[in-house]
Amino acid sequence: MPRKAFVADVQAAEEKHIPGISSVARGPDDDVIVTFFPAIGSPFEINFMAQPDVASYPSESMFMAYTNTEGVPAAAAAALEEIPNWSFGMRLPELITTVSQKLQRVFATGSREDPVDLGDDEDTEMVDVDGEDQEYEEDEEDDDEEEEDYYPDEDDGFGLSNVRLGSSSHASAARQLDPASAAKLNSRIRHDLKSAKLAGFSIGVLNGMKAESENSILSLSIRVAKLGLSEEAVQAWDLEPQQYLVLLIRYSNGYKCFEDIINDPAKSHDVTFRVGVSNKYKCTLLEALAAFRETTKDTNKQKTADDGEDVPEKATAGFSNVFISSSLNDFINGQFISLLKIRNSVALGWDGAKRYFNDKQGRLDVQTAELASQYLEESDTQKDSILPDSIAADHLTDHQVKVISFPFIAAQFALRYLTRCTEFCLVCHDKIEEDFEALKPYVCSKPLCLYQYMSLGFGPSVEHEILTQPYVVDLLVSFCYASAFARRLREYPTGMSLAVPPVLNSVTASSYAGRMNYQAPGTPVDALPDMKSLQIEVKVDFHRQEITFDAALPSCPVRNGDWVVVAAASRSSPEHFRVEDISYFPLVKLSSTAVNRNGNLMTESTSPAVPATPATTPPPTSLISAMLTIYNQNFDEMDDLQKGETIVMLLETLPSVRELRAFLVQQSRKSEPSLNGWKERVSPAALGMLRWIIASNRSCIVQVDRCPGQSDAELAMSKTRLDQRLSGISESWVQFRFAQGSPDKEQRFLNSLRAQQTNLDAKYPTIFAWHGSALCNWHSIIRSGLDFKETLNGRAYGHGVYHAIDQATSIGYAQSNTIRWHGSELKISSAMSLNEIVNCPTQFTSSSPFLVVQHIDWIQCRYLLVQVQGGSSMLPEYPVSGNSSGNSNQVTSDLNSTSEVEQDPKRPAMSTLGKPIGVPRCAASISRAFRVSAVETPAKKKRKNGSGSGSGSSGSITQVVELESEGENISDIDFLFSDDENTSAMGKGKSKEKLVTLNSKKDGKALTDFVAGSLDQATLPMLQPPLYATSSATKTLSRNLKEVLATQNKTPLHELGWYINPEMISNVYQWIVELHSFDQSLPLAQDMKAAKVTSIVLEIRFGKDYPFSPPFVRVIRPRFLPFSAGGGGHVTAGGAMCMELLTNTGWTSVSTIESVLLQVRVEMMNLDRPARLESKVKGSQRDYGTAEAIDAYERSCKMHGWAIPPGFRDFANPTDGFGAGASGY
Repeated sequence: MPRKAFVADVQAAEEKHIPGISSVARGPDDDVIVTFFPAIGSPFEINFMAQPDVASYPSESMFMAYTNTEGVPAAAAAALEEIPNWSFGMRLPELITTVSQKLQRVFATGSREDPVDLGDDEDTEMVDVDGEDQEYEEDEEDDDEEEEDYYPDEDDGFGLSNVRLGSSSHASAARQLDPASAAKLNSRIRHDLKSAKLAGFSIGVLNGMKAESENSILSLSIRVAKLGLSEEAVQAWDLEPQQYLVLLIRYSNGYKCFEDIINDPAKSHDVTFRVGVSNKYKCTLLEALAAFRETTKDTNKQKTADDGEDVPEKATAGFSNVFISSSLNDFINGQFISLLKIRNSVALGWDGAKRYFNDKQGRLDVQTAELASQYLEESDTQKDSILPDSIAADHLTDHQVKVISFPFIAAQFALRYLTRCTEFCLVCHDKIEEDFEALKPYVCSKPLCLYQYMSLGFGPSVEHEILTQPYVVDLLVSFCYASAFARRLREYPTGMSLAVPPVLNSVTASSYAGRMNYQAPGTPVDALPDMKSLQIEVKVDFHRQEITFDAALPSCPVRNGDWVVVAAASRSSPEHFRVEDISYFPLVKLSSTAVNRNGNLMTESTSPAVPATPATTPPPTSLISAMLTIYNQNFDEMDDLQKGETIVMLLETLPSVRELRAFLVQQSRKSEPSLNGWKERVSPAALGMLRWIIASNRSCIVQVDRCPGQSDAELAMSKTRLDQRLSGISESWVQFRFAQGSPDKEQRFLNSLRAQQTNLDAKYPTIFAWHGSALCNWHSIIRSGLDFKETLNGRAYGHGVYHAIDQATSIGYAQSNTIRWHGSELKISSAMSLNEIVNCPTQFTSSSPFLVVQHIDWIQCRYLLVQVQGGSSMLPEYPVSGNSSGNSNQVTSDLNSTSEVEQDPKRPAMSTLGKPIGVPRCAASISRAFRVSAVETPAKKKRKNGSGSGSGSSGSITQVVELESEGENISDIDFLFSDDENTSAMGKGKSKEKLVTLNSKKDGKALTDFVAGSLDQATLPMLQPPLYATSSATKTLSRNLKEVLATQNKTPLHELGWYINPEMISNVYQWIVELHSFDQSLPLAQDMKAAKVTSIVLEIRFGKDYPFSPPFVRVIRPRFLPFSAGGGGHVTAGGAMCMELLTNTGWTSVSTIESVLLQVRVEMMNLDRPARLESKVKGSQRDYGTAEAIDAYERSCKMHGWAIPPGFRDFANPTDGFGAGASGY
């Protein structure tokens, strides 16, 4: 229990005799009282308190510390104040040790008249407290020597060789900065963050980020839907469109700007990074601190010190790892700054800098006058153009940028690598040279990379895949088994160093009939090397599971945990065992369960073994002769034939997928499920092979159909989308959604449609066709994609990927297979895919009798169908009548035809039932969206979703987020646009210049067409004071109004961008606000100019709970173009503002009206989805009604799951809660 662990750790800290600590004791309120003895000065007491309480210790707690002792130096008190920033998840002994080291450093530097330099050297890094204890040396000479040798061998040559930690212009002694320097640094911090904000990133300040802050944590994020990824990539990467990809940056020795980073050593550890995903644009401080803990990956597996119970995992993590977080964190922390230094020094791109880094071993060769050509070669510019502008636009080489933002560059680097992760090795991070594309990232061909990929846990969890997608795992293993059996594998798991038994005989290809015109070669016996010399003659007792070696052997040839194969003449086949005990050598005890190559458990008797006692006589031994082979051959050293035979053998020893899942479900009830725990049943080699099969799958395969033997409960738990099935398909075929290729493959498919726009039938831009191939080929197809590198069935109609309109034709090429993996529930006999193809048959290599498509980008795989054994009995029969209560898993001919794609009547895809199939619209959203934009509304411009010209997201993803505000906290907006530099006239001027973002003029003149006071009050819905008015709300609103008007009076109109006429405020619960002076380059400003409209009129209403509940903000006039018609600006169809900030979910009581107005204005200027007016004709503008605004606000909240303020209709509806004078509605 947490309290028990807390008490034990207090005792452990007391017994540890930490240097500088004389006593550790529990206080009366679960606090810990520590007496600290500095090397110089008087001792004092420190009180540590766990936050939020001891019940969360240690995995979810941090500590606050204070002292009541008088005379403690200010630097020491400041060090105690910093403890909450880095103590999350720490245990007391490590915490107290670290605090003692920091305080000793404070007092040591204080003796040299530097009382505020905490000197956080490497030996006192805030998180580096796990592991061995380091004795503190109190001698000042040792301190000096240690500081001089801080980076004795780590200078990378990219910066100044004599730069020490903390000697840069801003990072060192930040608390000693004079006011002018502090103002300058604060201005630089805001400038750097604004650069990222204006590029489309959301900014979150989690801690610090001030000139005087020594420890700071910053968050930069962007929605997944704005990354230009295909829907298939988002699904394959286990992301959600509405989530945020987040880069956390931690500064542990003061903020460092770009120039500081370039000048400091690359390995100074002052700046660290973490990449993850969050449901909000930023996570909490505690979640960020947990992410930066080095032991984060083991947090959920921690045990308490005494009882060994699991510390409960956090229920709702606001920040969690993405699928490549481990790899990306390793890359960006290890190489990003070095690559940035290379780019800054020798003007290379990211790819060239990486090659330079590899060749020069991370050092800059200043002697080289010219760079080799390979460094100047950059990645495919076409792929870069598909990336969002915020990522693809290189901030470092932007000549219009005078001051470079380091956080912005870091965010670009992280997201560029993530969005193109399938092009790079997850271990060495080099570009993968293979000439195929993948939807999931993997490793390069270097054996060491595969080994590290598996051993470091970069790959997907096999346990998670079996629990959540067991039939997909079944599919993958079945494909691999068929391919290995037919000797059709193109790649092997070389590099994992799997320990396997020697191959004594061949079984592959001996009776395989999976390919057309395939003649089984019948492997001659001498094709395999003679391994009989590796066999050992033993005596075996299968009743006792014991073997006896020749006593003449000098030592036991096996170890505990080894796997062996025992072959006896009296047994039908060799059996595999795990060695349990060799302590009685030459007698060796084996596991109680034998594993047969067919995967069946072989138990000698169902009765339990009877232990020998004085009253019973042991059963007689039945020793028989047998030959034993050991799992001691290195798989990597085998030839391809041996590797194929070994893969077949290992898969035949695996339990079935159903058994694997049952074991994991049972195990999950008491511990973290892991197949490593099934030691007597699954060998390490077989488990390694299973992990490789799952991890090396580079396609996205999702079950959308009921599988054989799948119960209703299992179907419900698997969240199978039955509505995404094809209709009109025979029940003997099980369906999976199928996508492959790189993450931008969908965008390239769309680009192909655009390129052929003049040649397409506008109503039917694509067609659907079948591609059949032998089962043994699909293991390679789902990894490297459809290609035509090999000729297996002839190419009478030219080169390309062959397709057929009729499924029956493709069945001939997907010949039935009789060799199946024993553990399969599907028992697959053949497979084929349904592909969507650009409808230009005249440009195909051939269009009759087959469709032979030579352009890979013209083909998109949509479905994978496998023919299963007993498929016709796995689904219920058709209903006799039209009863709609029939099971949803019937053949989907009864689906609503309006939800299906209308096929080209000239070439409709046909099923084996002899009728056209029905394709759900979700499977062709890209092509059908193309049809709408290209034909039905040709005048409309292509929509932008924040991805620039490379918006590859489908319409469904875009719509999820474009209606929703980013929901950034007012405090973060205030931070970016605040003016806290009043001590510096220069700082003040710059801050004000940026307040209205793009509108202010360099000459400072109030150049605007807006005229204050020109609004006619008689045309507005003015309200009487509400009946619910409270004194507290009235006082708060009166004070807020006074502050806002004061700001308005001292700021030029064109800079402020909004205006409140005080004469129209007769009721503080209703404000009329005009937004004006928008930058003329904005579409909204151009519409306003055409319509002769100079302002957007807003109404703000406040409730009785203000400021603890948000105001209601709506547009009165003019009406905006609705979202469904291409509008934006976060204005709903009824005129209400659609922003999480204005709901109880996103509102905070510290929010100011000035910040609300700024955020509303920013959202209207958002170019991701620009706001447009409904009419640009002068004098034709219409007003929004209050009732429609209220309804739209409530709909928006319900759609996004936001909390509506209590009593919302009391202050939003004019007939309920306001005085009798309400009118105009």
